[in-house]
Amino acid sequence: MLTTNEFFVLLSGSADNFVQLIDSNTGEIVSFKKVNTWIDGTGLVINDSRVLNDQVIYRTRGNEFYVNTVVFSSKRVYITAFGAKSSYNEDQRAFIQHAFDVCSELGLKLVFPSGHFLIKSFNSSSENIFELRSGLDVEFEDYSVIKLDAYFDDRAFVLFSGVTADSSPLYNIAFKGKGIIDFGGDVSKMRSLYLNRVGFEGGNCTNVLIDGLYWTNGDLRNCIGVGKGNSGGNVTIRNCTFDNLATGTKEINHDHSTIYGNVDFLSVHNNVFIGNRLMSLIGCACEIHSSHSSFDNNKVYDYTRMNFVASYESERKDITNISITDNVADITNTAVYFWSDVNSLISNVLISGNNIRHKHIEGETQNYNGHQGLLSILNKGGKYERIVAKGNSCHILYTIGDHLRYAADIFAGVEVLEISSNNFVGHSLGFLFDKEESDVLGEYSFVKISGNAFTSLSKLVTLNAEKVTHSLISDNSSSLESNNLKDLIEINSNVIQSTTIRNNIYLNNNPSIEFTPSSVFKSDYSNKARYVLSLVDTPVPTINANGYGFMTPVISNDHKRVGGVYTIQPTYPFNELFFHAVTFGKGGSANVDFKVDNITSSTFPANNLLKSNIVVDM
Repeated sequence: MLTTNEFFVLLSGSADNFVQLIDSNTGEIVSFKKVNTWIDGTGLVINDSRVLNDQVIYRTRGNEFYVNTVVFSSKRVYITAFGAKSSYNEDQRAFIQHAFDVCSELGLKLVFPSGHFLIKSFNSSSENIFELRSGLDVEFEDYSVIKLDAYFDDRAFVLFSGVTADSSPLYNIAFKGKGIIDFGGDVSKMRSLYLNRVGFEGGNCTNVLIDGLYWTNGDLRNCIGVGKGNSGGNVTIRNCTFDNLATGTKEINHDHSTIYGNVDFLSVHNNVFIGNRLMSLIGCACEIHSSHSSFDNNKVYDYTRMNFVASYESERKDITNISITDNVADITNTAVYFWSDVNSLISNVLISGNNIRHKHIEGETQNYNGHQGLLSILNKGGKYERIVAKGNSCHILYTIGDHLRYAADIFAGVEVLEISSNNFVGHSLGFLFDKEESDVLGEYSFVKISGNAFTSLSKLVTLNAEKVTHSLISDNSSSLESNNLKDLIEINSNVIQSTTIRNNIYLNNNPSIEFTPSSVFKSDYSNKARYVLSLVDTPVPTINANGYGFMTPVISNDHKRVGGVYTIQPTYPFNELFFHAVTFGKGGSANVDFKVDNITSSTFPANNLLKSNIVVDM
């Protein structure tokens, strides 16, 4: 039986309409059919450039044309058919690029078999190694490896580039299977300066699937970056493992995001992100810069943060409908950072069901070891609306400083913010609302902080704001180390309206003063508060048998508002006495005077040492 080279190059044998040959590259038996049209039905002409650029699937024999019958049957072709081979020494780049070009044109699935395909050159004078094509469908079989050579040491590169020379859009690209993309490890790093080193750049690509690949041994800026400006969309990254992708030094590789997602309809799920010490200082698992995007069911280990959600006017500007759910992460700092740049908006974000553990890196400064909360909203000049964080668990394993133990820090105004039903272990400073780089405090409306459980608190909420309206702080619970804590809830603002504080639960101890209403809070009757003053001096006078008397607790004017209702809970029960609740201001009284009935036939002697808890309902 003739080989393909003998039949097509040496013109051996007869030019039958159908021939079986031995593939000169693979040694396999292949079938070819004589044709006079291209795959799309258009006619072929002598020296047809489409065939001349192929010569693997479509081939010429003199002035006649043949096509491999694989295009009519399995539509699968192995990379080895294009001359690529497993090698630890020889560069396979040109063969692979040729296969990309031909298979995408003909609608064939390109298969990488088990083997080691070395890459040691660029596609051209640019930073691109391979250029993607519309319709490219690549499958990797078990133990198939694409590996970069030391040739790329201290050089910028893009391994798979979707930003073509003419900037034309690309569509329908798939990389699937169990292949390994090895970026070279110790022989290929950033050594002199920070470089643009990227694994897959889908800048102008729409409808992209990356499924099941193992990306490893890199010193990268990004492993996968999708979207450029407003280009690209509908990208799914699933079932992949990203392992050890920052291997240089923090002084040079100072910023890494494994996935940079700037395409609408981005889906990142069921992936595993495995970092290292450097990644725990500089690495973000996934940046989200786009609408209708999700990051769910991923596992993130030894990164500095899990997500960075950002909107820029130069990219998508206003982004909405983002979900970050059911992930597991062991990270250094806060899990989700928000950055809305000038003239931009982030809205409709759900953070739910995530299990986060935070651990600072010993020997590193606060430049790398920052806050360790569930979320951080930064003030960068943009807007935030409708952000919900509920049903998450966060656990601080180690911190370099107790001043960093915030459950969340919010430095920009938000319209509709809910943080509810979360569990926090070690976040003793609670929730912080304050100003950051700007001197301008934020405005907050429809803020709900409810049903969160803490292991221990010294502060529940610190809210410094320009304006607070329609907000609720309720039903949160925590143990307290002592009864001496004051102002677990603190609200400082020039305008406070329709804000309610109630029914927070403290285990082991009660705060000395849970909340001190400001004059601004008390002046607007749409504001409501129900809170506890603990161990207040409540001396009881002598009360005659079957008579009554009045007792005046020692509380400051900060806790008095006309119409407020006060209920006393003596720390020592007196079966002889009945304590009435009191409404402040009733009858013109300037004191909170409790009426006390002696319900016995004996005189009750005075008790000047009694301490009571006072429930204030205003």
